[in-house]
Amino acid sequence: MDKIICIVGPTASGKTGLAIELAKKIDAEIISADSMQIYKGLNVGTAKVTEEEAQGIPHHIIDVCSPEEKFSVADFKDLCYDTIKEIKSRGKNVIIAGGTGLYVNAVVYNMNFTEEGADEDYRKELEKIAQEKGKEYLHNMLREIDPETADEVHVNNVKRVIRAIEFAKKTNKLKSTHIQEEKDRISNQKSEYEFVVFCIEQERQYLYDRINLRVDLMLKDGILEEARKVYDMKLPQDNTCMQAIGYKEFFPYFEGKASIEECIDTLKKETRHYAKRQMTWFNNKLNSIKLDGSKSKDELVEEIIEKVK
Repeated sequence: MDKIICIVGPTASGKTGLAIELAKKIDAEIISADSMQIYKGLNVGTAKVTEEEAQGIPHHIIDVCSPEEKFSVADFKDLCYDTIKEIKSRGKNVIIAGGTGLYVNAVVYNMNFTEEGADEDYRKELEKIAQEKGKEYLHNMLREIDPETADEVHVNNVKRVIRAIEFAKKTNKLKSTHIQEEKDRISNQKSEYEFVVFCIEQERQYLYDRINLRVDLMLKDGILEEARKVYDMKLPQDNTCMQAIGYKEFFPYFEGKASIEECIDTLKKETRHYAKRQMTWFNNKLNSIKLDGSKSKDELVEEIIEKVK
């Protein structure tokens, strides 16, 4: 099989389980497209696949750096292409599975991530605004400039908010426009690989119930201890681990500002909101074949195999 299958969808939609079942059928290995699973030592809050769950299927681009290290979308794209080549050199098929839309887009559309538009002085000015006036004020600045990107970038992701504002000022071009132009550019040229993207769709309330259950299971598995570990690292506020959903929601509890019950409710709410943003991204930013998540894994595996023949 020359085609590379991508399985995407919102958090808790069943991507991992489906990818593993498919991998067993087509003799494939799995590449994780998750911006948090790259970090060593963060297992519970990132829903990292366990050895038992993997059922012997190798998973790649997991545990590649420490939380203190920087790892960009461009780093992921380069590492993913290298990993695809290595897996295929051994005669194996490749499945990319994950919910980080920008990671998937970067690979599927071979996007260009040069530092066009970098302006260190303006970046520092924006960082100062975030510190003095708050991240909501900064996010509103982005919304006035580029509403589409503001809808996709969470208010807590200060680094990406700053980058989008900075990019617009320097290049006189919206980040959302640049991303679409990159996709158009790639669609007009031949790629080394043919990607076929499948997106799992779940009924919203069913998905939200799964998210709530997942958080409850994470608490039993030790997410609170993991969050404490991240908190004690005292990482910069723009660090990915400090912005990602799963850990920062417990910081008010550690600081005596909220009860554990309040933090758990916040985590469930923020995860549901994140899932909604993921669904919007995959519907608007990625050409994909929709999969009915209410079907069994066996049915979906057969459906995927049939469509990539």
